[in-house]
Order: sequence, then C-alpha cells, then structure tokens
Amino acid sequence: MTTDPNRVPKLSLDSFSLAGRVAIVTGGSDGIGRGIAHSFADAGAKVVIAARGQEKIDSVLAELAAKGHDALGVPTDVTDPEATQALARHALERFGQIDILANVVGGSQGPTFKRGPLLELDKADFMEAVNINVASAFLCSKAVVPHMLERRHGVIINMASIGAREYRPPETGMSVYNMTKGAILHLTRSMAKEWAPYVRVNCINAGHVITPRRARTEAPERKARSLAEIMVGRFGEPEDIGAAAVYLASDAGSFMDAAFMDVHGGT
Repeated sequence: MTTDPNRVPKLSLDSFSLAGRVAIVTGGSDGIGRGIAHSFADAGAKVVIAARGQEKIDSVLAELAAKGHDALGVPTDVTDPEATQALARHALERFGQIDILANVVGGSQGPTFKRGPLLELDKADFMEAVNINVASAFLCSKAVVPHMLERRHGVIINMASIGAREYRPPETGMSVYNMTKGAILHLTRSMAKEWAPYVRVNCINAGHVITPRRARTEAPERKARSLAEIMVGRFGEPEDIGAAAVYLASDAGSFMDAAFMDVHGGT
C-alpha cells in the first residue's frame, strides 16, 4: 500500500481515547503505576490493577470508582508464572479482552534486595533485581500476548529509566538497577520484532518522578541534586508518565513501535 502524498493529515482528540479498551497495569496501586491507571481510566479504558497488597489495590479501586470508572484489582506476584497467567485469566473473565499491558512493577531496592556499590551487593541482590525489573515484564507479557495475537491487536508499554540511557553517566549505587533497565530496552525491541505487526511494544524512560516511596525515603541532598538536573525546574509527577502512556496506548501513537520515549523534563 502506498501513501498518498496529497493526503491531509487528520488528528483529533478522539485518537487519544481508550474507550472500549481494557488495560492491565502492574504496580498499579502506587506511584507511577497508580498514575498510569488513573490516566488510562480517565481516557476511557477499563483498568485491571495488579499489585501485591490488597489494601492498596482497594484504595485505588475506590478512587477510580469515585470517578465512575470500571476497574478490577487482582493481587499478583508478577515474578510468578502461575500468578501472571491467573492475572490474564481474571482480566478476560471480567472484561472479555486485553488490549493494553503496562509493565510498571520495578524498583532499585525492596524487601528482598538492596542497592549500593557493586562490592557491597551479593548474588541474591543481583538476581532479585533482575527478577523484579526484567522477569516480571517477560512473564506478564507472555501471559497476555497469545490473546493479543489471536485478536490481532495489542499494546505493551514497558517501564525503564533514564538511568539506562547511554547519555547518562553511571551512578554509584544504582548500577544493578540501571543494568536491569538497560535490559528492558533490549527486551522491548525484541518483543516488538517478534510480535509485529499486531502487538506494538514501546518503552518509557522515566526521569526524576516524585512517588510516595521516593518522597519518604530519599535523602534531601540527593533530592536537591536531582532537582538541579531538571531543565523544566520541577520533579515529574506520576501523571506525567501517565500522559505519555496514554499516547503510546492510543491510536494517536499507532506509528510508535520498538521505540524509547524519554520523559524526564530535560534531564
């Protein structure tokens, strides 16, 4: 098929709508995931929130219900193959389809692993960072893609970080986290290649976003250094990442595939 060079491009706000679509958001009960879940729902999608804690899931479900949105919460360990298959099954039983998957779960540290200079980490820290940040995206995608391919329609959005980009100097203490996010960049391109043309797969490289966890745990001096790097003069909010995710998931972003979108305020 050839493109008519005289065609006048048409773009309307309707092309950003997610009405009639179903989106799974992992890590959707907090931080960036919560922001994406709200953004998807506000754009018209039915949302499935996957996270570990039922209490936080219920809190976000109540927020969405208060705005009149239809949503489902599924407590899920996204590093468990059986749990991710069950997540897809619950979404299909409730809504009948899965159109969008946002792989947001991840982190630089957690209850089962720590971050720090390389010589202060052990194998368990290394492997658990890979498990949380990379294997989770692989397993959740593997659970939903057969359905997407059968319907010949789907969008996957992986969450990486500006720390994975080649223009960012390495930061001591963040090496393993940034390594896993670099792996997400390569995984994104591989997924896009293998599942094209029916499933589009893109990646968001988030910059300095203030989440509840970051606001609670980050040292003031590090926060000040981060803010000084940002050209627009403010930290990102989860909704900033949500807006980018809506674009990638919608028809407005239909020519985006195997791409990395940097959302960092000019860092």
